[in-house]
Amino acid sequence: MQENSVLIVDDEPIVRESIRDWLKDAGYQVATAETGEEALEMVEKQDFSVMVLDLRLPGKSGITVLKEVKTQRPWIKSIIITAYPSAETTAEATKLGAIDYLIKPVAPDDLERLVRETLSAVGREPTFTTEVEIRPKPPVVEVVEVKKAFVITKDSLKSMVEGLAKEREVVGVKSRHGKYVYDRIASFEELCLDYDVTVMSPTKYLLPAKETLLRFKIGDEPEVEPVIEASPRAIIGVHPYDIKAIELLDEAFMTTNPDPNYIARRQNTIIIGADCLNPSPKSFAPSMGTYLTETGFDLLLTNIGADYMITVGSEKGADLLAKYAQVRKPSGDEVAKQKAVRDEALAKYELSLNVPRERLPKLLEESYDDPYWESRSETCLSCGSCVMVCPTCFCFDVQDEVVLNLKDGERLRQWDGCVLVDFAKVATGENFRHDKASRFRHRIYRKGKYILERYGKVGCVGCGRCATACLAEIASPLEAFNAIAESVQAKEAAMRTIREVKPETELYAPRLAEVVKIDELTPNEKVFEFRFKDGKELGHRPGQFVEVSIMGTGESPISISSSPTKDGTFQLAVRNVGNVTNALHALERGAMVGIRGPFGNGFPLEALDGRDVLLIAGGIGLFPLRSLVQYILDRRSSFGKVILLFGARSPAERLFLDELDLWSRSPEIEFQETVDKGDESWKGNVGVITTLIPKVDIDPGKTMAVVVGPPIMYRFVIGELKKKGLADENIILSLERRMKCGVGKCGHCQINGVYVCQEGPVFTLAQLRNIREAV
Repeated sequence: MQENSVLIVDDEPIVRESIRDWLKDAGYQVATAETGEEALEMVEKQDFSVMVLDLRLPGKSGITVLKEVKTQRPWIKSIIITAYPSAETTAEATKLGAIDYLIKPVAPDDLERLVRETLSAVGREPTFTTEVEIRPKPPVVEVVEVKKAFVITKDSLKSMVEGLAKEREVVGVKSRHGKYVYDRIASFEELCLDYDVTVMSPTKYLLPAKETLLRFKIGDEPEVEPVIEASPRAIIGVHPYDIKAIELLDEAFMTTNPDPNYIARRQNTIIIGADCLNPSPKSFAPSMGTYLTETGFDLLLTNIGADYMITVGSEKGADLLAKYAQVRKPSGDEVAKQKAVRDEALAKYELSLNVPRERLPKLLEESYDDPYWESRSETCLSCGSCVMVCPTCFCFDVQDEVVLNLKDGERLRQWDGCVLVDFAKVATGENFRHDKASRFRHRIYRKGKYILERYGKVGCVGCGRCATACLAEIASPLEAFNAIAESVQAKEAAMRTIREVKPETELYAPRLAEVVKIDELTPNEKVFEFRFKDGKELGHRPGQFVEVSIMGTGESPISISSSPTKDGTFQLAVRNVGNVTNALHALERGAMVGIRGPFGNGFPLEALDGRDVLLIAGGIGLFPLRSLVQYILDRRSSFGKVILLFGARSPAERLFLDELDLWSRSPEIEFQETVDKGDESWKGNVGVITTLIPKVDIDPGKTMAVVVGPPIMYRFVIGELKKKGLADENIILSLERRMKCGVGKCGHCQINGVYVCQEGPVFTLAQLRNIREAV
């Protein structure tokens, strides 16, 4: 057993995790279990010095666990914790070998002291070495159970692999030019299970570098067909850290907005893992908690010498063993051998985090402006090698390809990376992550903070591939984490924290909509009115956006310009700035386009209800804000005083002229406008839009301001609104980002830990204060 090893059994996560952290910080080796059944499975496979046990557990009670542990490993000392002490249970627990009990809530010092005293009183316990005497083998088992470990001979493993190859593609690890790669194997002899690390991760089989999402036809009768292709496949030899990466992808692609293409491949893939017994010198998987795994696989192999220990992780794995292999229950010596070889492998890791990984989010949060990001990124080539080999990177781009007949085409998804120069560049040309330091920092924050906070799983599994692939030798998250930890510690010293899913197949497939009306606003802007071919409503809120598809050209996010109170149709105002918008401007009435959405978080109508509203639009910021103006005017009695301020660069760039005139004469709304630079025809206000704000009379306690415009405008408008006394919670802004997929997958719109296409594009200033890349 590991020296000073403690098992914590408690069904309350906050209690279980707090005790785990306390004891880890005190230097103990700690494992946790949520139920009695889980605890007993762990005790069957692994030895412990002390067990901290809650008496009230779902399923098997604490008393039952005590009885069974006493039978299996009588030397384990037990400490009882309970919120419901009684003389009867205390007496019974004491009879079963419990040495003491504590009443919840447990004081950390009391528990640590009790564990320390218990360990000091424990005599010499049985230990095991790699060299064990193998006693006669138990007979072959008839029934294979999930979550149980068995022994499989190498001949039987070969038979299983060969049987699998007859029913599906089998991919395994192969040696090639002195390195290891995943590739299709033709025979069991090609398979390598004692490798250190592969060049690329097996996640490429679940999220390919390039794949077809849609096939389409262009012309008088346009068609769009989702493409979901997934052949049965088995991947053999997957190391635990890569299994943990697959679990992250499962969380990202199978929960919110389930991805049909990923899910189809995942559900058609068998994962056969293999413990990593010869780790790469650049790996730090133990520090990330990924060098072993108990979940995420169908079968898991551990080489124990003449045979393999094989752990069953799913019903699919159990069926596979029953069909193709003969296995038997392991002897106690073989269980000990598995533990011994895993312990030997653990000792081979050369690199480690200098701080507990649980502290990474807080360390990074406190280090956003650390000079390390600037200095370390100076030699970055922005080549993307680090993200292309990373098993936990899943950002992508979407492009259209048209065949030579100009009638048929495909919409393709392909890998993209946040360290590439144009990853965060939007249609207007602004790049929200234009320098190497911000891109370098964003990648490390994804690994150590953003992914963990969003999905509850580590964003770096410690495989070490990026450190090998990086020509500049700066890509290792471990190096960054340790450098930041050292920096924070220096500052402190100076100054004295696979489930089953049934997705919709139309996640990326647009609905056909007909152009029923086109109005030109300026030579460069038009407003398009659409009606869905199926007759259904868009069902949007003011402030949301849609993804507009011109098949053969591509897809682009566009804000909705009309109110949901407008029945039957919806409008999009569009500036001609790119390929998709150029193609859109070339359309005529009756043309068909594709629409996905609506997406995002719209304006907070409930919060605006009954309040005075100050609306501020700069330039084409009027496009999305118009939907809210129309909504308010259609439901005028639900709102207090309404003020609309609009600014354009010149009289020629004023938008919706008829509506501007109508608003200027309406008693329902106070309307003022300005232009940055006037001409001979202009008789109105001249100056930037902030010159209008001092002219309006508002009650800061009753007023909410909604601001939409170019990013450069926001800081100046916010300054004027703060002079008026508006609180951050009452200032609402809409952000522009490159929202490529619209469903929180591709990563292009991410700012710090937030996906603008999901949590935005509408935010309060209070929310944005905590998002450093926002404004």
